[in-house]
Amino acid sequence: MKFRSKVVPGDTILFKVELTSEIRRGIATMRGLAFMGNKIVSEADFTAQIIKNK
Repeated sequence: MKFRSKVVPGDTILFKVELTSEIRRGIATMRGLAFMGNKIVSEADFTAQIIKNK
């Protein structure tokens, strides 16, 4: 995760996340950007496990 600008309580942030590869065996890899207006304030690459509800 990389922080590019300061964000304080009360600021409105828009998160845009996209898959960076196919979901395999329930594992998804993604890249996300956080915007405040038109400015990128944070970015991250992350992995998530997708499970079925029982």
